[in-house]
Order: sequence, then C-alpha cells, then structure tokens
Amino acid sequence: MSVSYTNNNGIVETTKMDRATFGLNLSPKFFNGLLSINANLRGAYINNRFYEESALGSAVSFNPTLPVYAPDGNIFLNYTTYAGTAVAGPDTPGSSINTLKALNPVSLLKEYDSQSKVFQSIGNLQIDGALPWLPELHANLNLGYDISRSNVDNIHNAYSPMSWKNGSDLPYVGDVLVAPDQIGSGKYDIKSTRDGQGRTFHEHQVKANLLLDFYLNYKKEFESIRSNLDVTAGYSWQSFRWQGNSLTRINSGEYNNFQAYPTSYYRNDLALVSFFGRLNYGFMDKYLLTVTVRRDGTSRFSKDHRWGTFPSVALAWRLIDENFMASLRPVLSDLKLRVGYGVTGQQDLGDDFFPYLPVYVIGNNGNLEPNTTSYPNPIPESLRGQYGSDYAFINVLKPNGYNTDIKWEETHTWNVGVDFGFLNNRINGSLDFYKRKTKDLLTFTTVPAGSNLTNALNMNIGDLENTGIEFTVSTRPIVTQDLTWSSDFNIAWNQNKITKLTAGNDPDFFIAAGEGISAGTGGTIQAHKVGHPAYSYYVYQQVYDQDGNPIEGQYVDRNGDGQITEADKYLYHSRDPKVVLTWSNSVNYKNWDFGIVLRANIGNWVYNDFEASNVSKSSTASLPLSNLMANRFIFNDLGVKGAMSDYFVRNASFLRCDNITVGYTWPSLINDALRLRLYGAVQNPFVITKYNGLDPEVFSGVDKNIYPRPITVSLGVVASF
Repeated sequence: MSVSYTNNNGIVETTKMDRATFGLNLSPKFFNGLLSINANLRGAYINNRFYEESALGSAVSFNPTLPVYAPDGNIFLNYTTYAGTAVAGPDTPGSSINTLKALNPVSLLKEYDSQSKVFQSIGNLQIDGALPWLPELHANLNLGYDISRSNVDNIHNAYSPMSWKNGSDLPYVGDVLVAPDQIGSGKYDIKSTRDGQGRTFHEHQVKANLLLDFYLNYKKEFESIRSNLDVTAGYSWQSFRWQGNSLTRINSGEYNNFQAYPTSYYRNDLALVSFFGRLNYGFMDKYLLTVTVRRDGTSRFSKDHRWGTFPSVALAWRLIDENFMASLRPVLSDLKLRVGYGVTGQQDLGDDFFPYLPVYVIGNNGNLEPNTTSYPNPIPESLRGQYGSDYAFINVLKPNGYNTDIKWEETHTWNVGVDFGFLNNRINGSLDFYKRKTKDLLTFTTVPAGSNLTNALNMNIGDLENTGIEFTVSTRPIVTQDLTWSSDFNIAWNQNKITKLTAGNDPDFFIAAGEGISAGTGGTIQAHKVGHPAYSYYVYQQVYDQDGNPIEGQYVDRNGDGQITEADKYLYHSRDPKVVLTWSNSVNYKNWDFGIVLRANIGNWVYNDFEASNVSKSSTASLPLSNLMANRFIFNDLGVKGAMSDYFVRNASFLRCDNITVGYTWPSLINDALRLRLYGAVQNPFVITKYNGLDPEVFSGVDKNIYPRPITVSLGVVASF
C-alpha cells in the first residue's frame, strides 16, 4: 500500500499542480504456485492551474519600456494597454483596444484563472494458472481499466484587456440589443460586442480505457533432442472512449450567466482488436528461432482496410558455444549472430477517429453576416417583425473532409546484428545494421483545391526508407572492493529518404508537410519529395553581402527565369538528426554514489520561427511599437519570402546533460533496522550548442517555443526499514 502527495509550483507565475495518490497491490499465490494473482489499484486526485497561453508570447512582444500599470489609470483594470496606436488613458473607451498587437502580459496572468480537477482510477487484475497434470501450459488473463473524470474552468475576469478584446456574444433583434429580462421570448441573432464583460469556459470530460488480454503459453524442454519450445497464442481487446460537453457563458454584468450558443456534446470511440502468436525454439541453446504473427484490427479504418497482418522471424546463432571457439573463451565471453525480418503496423492518427467517414457537423453561428456555418434564407413578410430583418440565417450541415482509402501504415525491417562480450562480460555490447522501409506512410498534409471537402487531412502519401547502424557497449572499467565504475555508451546513425509519393510521378512533385509557421496564412516550411529526407525544409536561398549579412529581398534565381517565384525554392537539410549519442556513467566509492547522463544529437536542423517573427521593423511601422530581438540582424521589411528563406534554418546539433546525481548511503543504522540514503539531483543542468534559439531539441523542426525547459534541482531521502 502506498500514499503520496505532490505539490509542484510551475515556472510561470500562477501555475501549479497538486496531486494526491493512493495505491494498493496484492500478489497472492494458491495451489503451490499453480495459480497466481496480481491485483493493482491506484487512485489519484489532481488539481492543476494553468496559464493563459498567449502570456509568454506577449511577454516577449509587448513594448518592454512601458510600465505594467497605467499611472493615470484606465478602463482596462489600469493595466497598460494599447488603444489604436496610442497607450490608453483614463478616458479611452474599452472598445478601442488594439486587437492586433500583444496584450499586457501581466494582465494575462493575473486576470485569468484556468483550473482542472481530475479524479482518476487505474486498476489491473492478472490471473495466471496452470493445471497440476500439465504444468507446462499456462493460461493468463489480464484485465485493466483507466478511468478519469475531469472538470475544467477557464475564467477571464471582467474589464481585463483580454475580456475587452474577446467581447461578449449578445442577443440582438436587428441592431437592437435584447434586454436581459426579454431573452427567451421571440427570435434573435447573436452579435459580438466589446463590452468588457468576463467569460467562463467550462468543460466536463470522461475518459475510459479498457483492456482485456488472454493468452495460452506452453513452455517445455525436450532433453532427448536437446531442444526447448516456447509457444504463445492469444487475443487482445482495447477500448478507448472520450466523451464530454463544453459551454461558454458571460460571468459578469447584467448578462451574467447568459449562454449565446448551445452546450456542445461530443463522444469519440476507438477500438483495437488483435490476435497474436509467437514461437520460440532453441536447439542445444545455440541455434535459436523466433516466429511471430499479429492480426490487428482498428475502428479508425473502413471495413476494406480495417485489418492488417504483421509477421516477423528472427534467427540467432551462439557462436561462443561452438567447439572451435573454445580457445577464445578465456577472453571472449559471449558472441552471438542475429538476423531478422519483421513487419509492424501504425494506425495512430491522434484525435482523428473516423477519417474514412463523411462526418457532418451542425453550424451554430447566428451572426447576421454570411459565414461558413449558416446561410441566408428569405423570411415571409408576415414574420419579419419577429426577426428584425428580411433574412434569417439557417445553420448548415457542414461536411468534414474524409478519405475512404486510408489504411494501415506498414514498416518492413531487415536487420543483422552481433552481440559480444569480453573478460567475463565486463565489456559487452552489440552492433546492428538495419534497413527499414515504411509503406503507405500516414501523415497529415494538404490536398489539391477542390479534391476534397477540406484543404488538409490524414492520408497515405507514399514510402519512406531508413538505413542505419547502431552500436552499444557497456563496460565496468574499474571493479575493486571500494570503487566501481560502470559506463554505457550508445551511438546510432540513421539516414532516411522518401522513395515514393502516391499522388504524383513528376520529379518536381512534393507534398507540403510539418507544423505551420507564422509567415503567411496556413503556411508550412517542410516538404516530402522523392529522393530527399522526410520533413526537409522547402525554402528560398538567401543571398549574402561580403560581411555575411543577408541582403533584404535578394534570393538565388535557381531556375534562371529572371524572377523569384515558388519555382526557385529548394530542399535544404531536414529536422531529423543523422547521429544520436548517449553516454551514461555511474561511480560508487565506498558509501558514495555518483551518476551522469550525457546525450547528443548531430545533424538536426531547426527553422527558427520565433526569430523570423521578431526581427522585422515593418511589423511596427503602422502599429504600436513592438519588441524586437537583440543581437540579431534586423530587417526593414522581411516579407513572406524572407521568412521562408534558408537564413532561418539553423544547425541545432547539441550536447545535453540530462541529469547528475550524487548520494551517500548509511547501510546499517539502529542495529541494522534502518538503511538510509541521502541524495541530490540536477535535471537538465546544461546544454552545449551553436543554435541561438531557446532550445535546440525541437522534434517538429519548427521552433515556436518560448517556454524554457527547466533546470530542476532536487534533494531526497530514501529510508528502508
């Protein structure tokens, strides 16, 4: 049984997390061990407080020369705020707030309260049994659940700058605002009005994940033929459900609790079913064979593509046990050759649960102006007085994009490897070479205009090939009575390239990919193209002066047609590192212990979107002064082409220290009744890199991050009785 409580204050002011947990584990055995039961139950209550996500961006972009509070006061709770192109004064109306520039970052923290309360229960019951007359055959049943219920409330206080910017959705008849006591009688439209009133967003959500695994395992040694056999066959079922509701209402003033739009209800379900089998066979403990096969089904895909079959086979030969290796055994303690082939499947599309279905949603926008979720409908003259206009706006059934042909992504892997050990395994490791080909690669990407009901969706875009080598070695360089040193090192090299795109055979054809960037509207900076690494940067080639500074508006005319167009873009590096290294060390000297883990990526490139958005004077030319980055080249007018040039694609190779620990142990206290260890640890103490962004480790390759990765220092005591 275990009980714990954690209080963690966040780096950003006002953020925190409180968590209380309870755990219970039971592991009884019956019938001389033929029946064993493992039961685990865990409950948790978690209270989180979050921050307004735009606060950090505003802290960087807002004019840093202005005070937090207006000396003469204003209607924005006295927070310094831009109205038009000037700082708001005591007589400035709130409706004149500048909605295009960053808001006062302190107001975004102090006048916003976002909290979630989560109750979670996780349980697991595993039953393993064998028959007395057939102990080699085991039946195993594993049942599990993970259920949570959460409530989230996001509150913007009245008359804060954000509340003035957001406005309130209020009922109107024509241009006349409906009085609070008249709401509910007659028909009205919804208009956004900048009145400074606060708003509350509330969401209730329930998540339920269920698991059932059942398998039979037969394990037996056949001494007469010097063989051992291990066979498993089973079935797995998983169910995932997300359901809840959300609403937004006014939380202040005479329209307090008014809810403009109906409560939104949602439910998403995902089911995974698997049949699997595995055979392990060993002969003389030297020749080893493993064969597996899985048949997996997912509810994400249509019945024509729902199921996938994924086999694998592996062979191993323990050379060290051969007679001709006897003379080397005093030095060589292990040597094994391995070869394998296997297929794995991928169906995870995040929150896209039914990408193959033509799902329709009901528009709920009641604005008078035509929009994408409603359309005008003439009203009979006899009824126009009820509406205040000649038209009513009818909510439409709006179709989402869908793809009936979407199917499993399959990865075929071939690998050859060797395991080795020297000096009674004081030095041991492995060397692997692999080639991995992914077919029907799943990705979220744009589609040609008019070809679907959306401009982007999940689809199978083509094939990707990875080739790599990985080397791992574990050593114990020093082993004495008082001092031991263990060191583990891993280095992996990988190269990938797109080998096929299903949408086109044109050598110049590419598919836009990756996370969106700030420049332009809905723009991306990465692309897939045959013969190039996945997520390569698709950019203009910047021209530089003799001092190495970029020349504004000058880019290489790569196709020589005398003009700079999209045709002059080229593929330049990619987000994925070519080499990844990890080195961990642990040293024990008498009662002291020390550990350190270093990790490096080499050859990963990052597009610095944050810099591209904050180094152009043109962004402040006709608007209030914004903050620009220091120690950077400042452009007069960067423009979209400049932001999409290779100037902002940077080498982000790095060496990071993940953690350092130091501890001291008292092995025997109070007459051997107590063992005590005192330790200190630092996580992420340093990183060495030439990258000039906040953090070089950006998985997406697009650096929009302004939240620093924390350096965490901890002290702890471990007592064993």
